[in-house]
Amino acid sequence: MKPIFKIACIFLFIAGLHNGVQAQQVLEPGKLNYFINPKANTLLYQDTLYRGARECKALFYRTGNPQLMHLYQKHQQNKIFGNILGVLGAGIMGAGVGLASNNHQSTGWVLIGAGFTSTIVGGYLIALGQKNLLMAVQLFNDKQHQKIPRVQAGIGFSGNKIGLAVNF
Repeated sequence: MKPIFKIACIFLFIAGLHNGVQAQQVLEPGKLNYFINPKANTLLYQDTLYRGARECKALFYRTGNPQLMHLYQKHQQNKIFGNILGVLGAGIMGAGVGLASNNHQSTGWVLIGAGFTSTIVGGYLIALGQKNLLMAVQLFNDKQHQKIPRVQAGIGFSGNKIGLAVNF
């Protein structure tokens, strides 16, 4: 058993090196960066951290790009339905285990199978949602993301005058 474990560990290590596993995420300056781990829907763009669905939606909708908005909506739908199916699947599996242990084995095993299937489908939908968000981030970076309207204000001094300039 030990040699198989060692071979499996070496194989996983080599596979990780081959796929370019990194200990830290590279942040590309001036582009939209997507963080997978900390919280769902965490984006960094121009030194501003966008967290949660409402802030990310506002960032994407400011561009006016319908394809970008569609990808974000697909991400949200997949995430919501995936979470619902995952929670329902876990509950159904728990009920199935309870029935299977109380001499209702056929019904219990059916519920365990249905719950497991629901959990797997929910996980798949969540993964699709993450894929849609990654595609939206790539589209955002590929398109002219500089077109996002920015308001800039400046104050200038000269001699005995003061001026205010606002650029849209």
